[in-house]
Amino acid sequence: MSVKDEEFKTKIYDLMNGSYNLEEYPIAESSLVKDEFAEGEYCEKLYSQMLEAYERVCRRLGKPGTEDEDVEIIISNLMSIGRHQSMKMFDYGVLFTERENKQ
Repeated sequence: MSVKDEEFKTKIYDLMNGSYNLEEYPIAESSLVKDEFAEGEYCEKLYSQMLEAYERVCRRLGKPGTEDEDVEIIISNLMSIGRHQSMKMFDYGVLFTERENKQ
């Protein structure tokens, strides 16, 4: 599988997001790619803060313990933007590496 394949990029992205159960289904690339949402990691801390803020917003809206459609849209769209940028950044990394190696 080439680093240019969508499947490979998705695998790396999913590893970074902790989407795999590596104890039951080990993936070779996991030795190089860190789960950025593992306990104590930067993204895990930010995600925890986001969840706490989400709960506060729902309480203020009089919807404790539920979900707010607009807040869900905001979060979902920001996650989609992050995924899109991650995939593009990966592509740019491949492109610039190839260009550098040709020089």
